Amino acid sequence: MRLLFFAVLAWLLALSAAAQSTVRGTVRDAKDQSPLVGANAILIHLPDSVRTGTAVAVDGGFELSGVAPGRYIFLASFVGYKDQRQPVTVPANRASVSLGTIKLAADGIALKTVVVTARAAQQSQNGDTISLNAKAFKVNPDATAGDLITKMPGIQVGPDGKTQAQGENVAQVLVDGKPFFGTDPDAALKNLPADAIDRVEIFDQQSEQSKFSGFKDGSTQKTLNIITKPQFHNGQFGRAVGGAGPSSSAATKGARYRASLNLNDFHDNRRVTVLTQSNNVNEQNFGNADLLGASGNSGGISTTHAGGLNYSNSWNKKATELTGSYFFNRSNNTLSTTTNRQFVIGTLYQETAASGSLTYSHRANLRFEHKIDSATSVLFRPALAWQQNKTNRTLAGLTSRDGTPLSSINTQYTTDNQSFNPSGDLLLRRRLGTRPGRTISLTLTGSLNDRSGTTLLRTTSTTANLNQRADLTQHSGTLGATLAHTEPLGLHSQAQATYSLSYAPNNSNKRTFDFQAGDYSRLDTALTNVFSNHYLTQGGGLSYRYNTRKVQASVGVSGQVAQLRGDQTFPVAQPVRYTFVNVLPQATFRYLLDRTHNLRVLYRTNTSAPSLNQLQAVVNNSNPLQLTIGNPALRQEYQHSLTTRYTASNPERKGSFFALLTGSFTQNPIANRTIVAARDTLVIPAGTDQVAHLPAGGQLTQSTNLSNEYTLRTQASYGRPILGAKLNLNANAGAGYSQNPGLVNQGLNYSRTPSLTAGLTLSSNISERLDFTLSSNSTQSYVVNTLNTRLDSRYFSQSSHLRLSWIVGPGISIQSDVAHQLYRGLSNAYNQNYLLWNASLGKKIFEGQRGEIKLYAFDLLGQNRAIQRNVSVAYVSDVQTTVLQRYLMLMFTYNIRPASMLPTNEDGPSGGGERRGRGGFNGQRGG
Repeated sequence: MRLLFFAVLAWLLALSAAAQSTVRGTVRDAKDQSPLVGANAILIHLPDSVRTGTAVAVDGGFELSGVAPGRYIFLASFVGYKDQRQPVTVPANRASVSLGTIKLAADGIALKTVVVTARAAQQSQNGDTISLNAKAFKVNPDATAGDLITKMPGIQVGPDGKTQAQGENVAQVLVDGKPFFGTDPDAALKNLPADAIDRVEIFDQQSEQSKFSGFKDGSTQKTLNIITKPQFHNGQFGRAVGGAGPSSSAATKGARYRASLNLNDFHDNRRVTVLTQSNNVNEQNFGNADLLGASGNSGGISTTHAGGLNYSNSWNKKATELTGSYFFNRSNNTLSTTTNRQFVIGTLYQETAASGSLTYSHRANLRFEHKIDSATSVLFRPALAWQQNKTNRTLAGLTSRDGTPLSSINTQYTTDNQSFNPSGDLLLRRRLGTRPGRTISLTLTGSLNDRSGTTLLRTTSTTANLNQRADLTQHSGTLGATLAHTEPLGLHSQAQATYSLSYAPNNSNKRTFDFQAGDYSRLDTALTNVFSNHYLTQGGGLSYRYNTRKVQASVGVSGQVAQLRGDQTFPVAQPVRYTFVNVLPQATFRYLLDRTHNLRVLYRTNTSAPSLNQLQAVVNNSNPLQLTIGNPALRQEYQHSLTTRYTASNPERKGSFFALLTGSFTQNPIANRTIVAARDTLVIPAGTDQVAHLPAGGQLTQSTNLSNEYTLRTQASYGRPILGAKLNLNANAGAGYSQNPGLVNQGLNYSRTPSLTAGLTLSSNISERLDFTLSSNSTQSYVVNTLNTRLDSRYFSQSSHLRLSWIVGPGISIQSDVAHQLYRGLSNAYNQNYLLWNASLGKKIFEGQRGEIKLYAFDLLGQNRAIQRNVSVAYVSDVQTTVLQRYLMLMFTYNIRPASMLPTNEDGPSGGGERRGRGGFNGQRGG
């Protein structure tokens, strides 16, 4: 690997003298000469129409590197402005071509003596990118980016709390085109103020390799790019919050408090953001990965102390760019749950559990990109995560059939685990010769996952008592390399050849000791396992891409050979030898009807190797009534997926529509084999020499390969302003169907789960003084089992939400947040119909209304609940979790703003939404 790396690096550097040029310039408002941040700067190659583009930076400048000699059309465009085109000739052996200042005029009809007032256009669409104008959506003065984007068409918050755009989870949120705290969307959406946002872009971000070579291989992730207003590009802004108050709920006694600070220090390209917070009211301004840590628990009540730092900068006319972040989190969580689990064979399992956990986590990431010359660049992206988790859990479980108890258990379970996870990738890229599209690149990847821990287990049950200690050490990782070459084949065609190699070693050592003679000294061989394996894959592929102004299509195929080699050394020697040979086709198709309507189709195949825990043949008896064990005979999965998406926007009618249809089919899926004991039983899991004891009603689950697993999902969304643009209407509807196989007591069961969803959101656009959003989402779900149709069921859930912010007087505001949750068709005592009502009364203080004193009340009606239904091939389970309940809090908020960032009459706290000017639409920039 090292020889390959240095050889290719030397080759790339040796080619650095090829004739490539850089095209640069600035884009500004023709009237006030202000920079048009985020405008599109595009070079269109003649005659094949291949496009290369970038976004205009905070100073109005742009730079397009690696431009081959030839004739081009330069296109500058920005929302609310007239496009400007001009011919450009890039001569050979010229390092730089300057286009000077390109001035864009506001789009509109010039009227000399008429004053025209018009509402800003909500959105525009250019190909796959939808640009949403923040000025067209009114929110309250203290709203966050998250509050703003949920008013925008095509964006919503899913049932799992994740932000979705065009039916897909948002994987990353960029700020002015740069990462913000890594790939955590919540960091930007919960901390950036809405009044700093000029517009929001929705697009499918290509891989770094695809962006460089221009060969779009269909590997994308849904991304939001938040473009900030020019006045926020230089200076400090942020928010400090502090509050405390009593809790009146018996279930969650004690004082409640929260304190947080987010501070942004922006100076053109250099940007620093600091986040800190401490609270015991489940507040977090980051993703769940930091809160959950190594415990895997969710819900309950958490006390959190966290801090983070994000830094970005560029040098040498943006030839060198650096972005990095660090985050620390300490979370103390208490959790109580009750579970009602109905198995398809008729057995009932009921459980009450309580746990406390303490989690420490550190994570850091870096993105370093350097352009060695106009044709050669290097991209390095390392990351590091470290976590430690300590958990103490008590559990009482009971199994029964037809009301007759079968077995019961009481368990005390403590763990002390830690993990260390460094990873990274290095991408070396080079443009070759003078023809656009001829490139070569090398990608090196690596990751390491080290985990160690100790578990203590004490149980009393109707069959046996346990007192054990288990020590676990696991080491796993990956090393990989991909070499790719792209070659233009004609005016509209391009080919790509790739070769990849990946090596993934895994080692696991779990030893369990029984308490004997005052110490944990007797090795329990039935619960001990030592094994190692490695997974080696290599393959090559060819792809062809066709590109015109209206049609973009690609088709490709790759061959892959995968070898799984493993050796179990304890309790008995057991070798594993598998070789898999696969052909992996893929295809993409995109048809651009016009600038605002497009259709995309994507077909992909991929393989997935079993995880370390799925392979390890050792019993996990943390709950002796619910045992699990791995299977060393597992084989890899092979999945087909097909996605079709249609998007359309109508700037004249200010409407938008998208429709999504996606499905997948998995060959050889890794499913579960479940054994539910009718009486006390000794079980030997498949492919192992282990002997597991199951009490009556107990369950043993083991991974196994089955067949016929598939999913199908469709979703559509429509949004537009109504009532003279005073309200925004967003409607969505969808349906889903999935089939999952599983073995239950040797019987093959297919769990089929059809579902129908519909939702409606109505948000205000009346005034920044009156801001409300009313939404309701309903889901009708069905559970159909082929093994036992008597347990088929259907259940209905509906979540409705009203958020209101009303400025009723000078600096006086009333806020109300009402959520209604309805569940029907669950187990007895789990059906729910409740209201969660939060409200506050605030008064603005200080110059510029920078400060606010607020009295806040959480869960005024004392009805907060948390219920979840889980469906598997073996059972349907309803779980109720303790949650935070009623408390009062007196809060103080201070908005950190220089005078230049304070709202004006034309650009109010919500961004205004109107444009005024003489002679038509020549008003404030950005309309």
